[in-house]
Amino acid sequence: MFYTKYLKKRYYRIIESLIKKILIYKNSSKNTDLQKTIRSAIYYTTKNNEILFSNNKDIKYLLGSRDWISLKLFIDKSFDYSILTKAIKLLGKKHSKSTLINIGAHIGSTCIPAIKKNKFTNSIVFEPTKKTFNLLQSNIFLNEVDDKIQAYNLAISNKKSNLYLAIKKGNVGGNYISKKKRKNAEVVKSDILDNYTNNLNKNNTLIFMDVEGHEPNIFLGAKKTIKKKIPIVFEFYPALLDKNWIKNFNLVFKNYKFFYDLRNNNKKQKFNQKNLTALISKVNSIEGKHTDLMIV
Repeated sequence: MFYTKYLKKRYYRIIESLIKKILIYKNSSKNTDLQKTIRSAIYYTTKNNEILFSNNKDIKYLLGSRDWISLKLFIDKSFDYSILTKAIKLLGKKHSKSTLINIGAHIGSTCIPAIKKNKFTNSIVFEPTKKTFNLLQSNIFLNEVDDKIQAYNLAISNKKSNLYLAIKKGNVGGNYISKKKRKNAEVVKSDILDNYTNNLNKNNTLIFMDVEGHEPNIFLGAKKTIKKKIPIVFEFYPALLDKNWIKNFNLVFKNYKFFYDLRNNNKKQKFNQKNLTALISKVNSIEGKHTDLMIV
């Protein structure tokens, strides 16, 4: 009996020693594939609803387990930040890049590195999901950028009201505004973008949003902002848009002249109904059936 307990204890110590060696090797190794493999193993052995910690150089995140964006941040160390850097490059030196407005900020995977890497001096961010917003706020404080990022637990829409936000299990970044109450819906407060852009202009601000097809509604509540011609980056996902979405783009077409397809060729194209409609068939033929556009 005593010998059995001794063997079991020794067995556990061997396992503990191996895990320690693997983790030490992960942190010291320059083999990125090995590092990703170990991070992947850690992620997939984490239980549901547990909080993970990710430290990528000087950017830290608290992450929810079993969530697509958290998975990408934990394993790949980045999510969609490259889209922002492409937009910044295209804006050029004439744009002062003072304020980043981040609509659908999730846990801060875009706004936090943008501030930490001095791409923008300040940021105004919106995240409607309460649980995700709590992680966003925690990450803002964790990275010591709370004096530069204003965070609001709000959805941005066409009016100030309460909305139903459908929660997607396993991918809270895919949460979307629903017209009717659903079993998995959360009631969230909304406001219009115009209430947050009074002192901003096209030369010092960039709007970056990921709102799962709610873009047309945001545009309806951003008439003053659109007339300022502030550059906007948004996800173009035709399958998520309402049938009459093109009508809500009319004011946008009047004020913005060009667009860039940030996921494909970055080529400058005229921004009008004809070209945007033509883009639909192209986007629907690629993997993921979506792209990111910047309008200027």
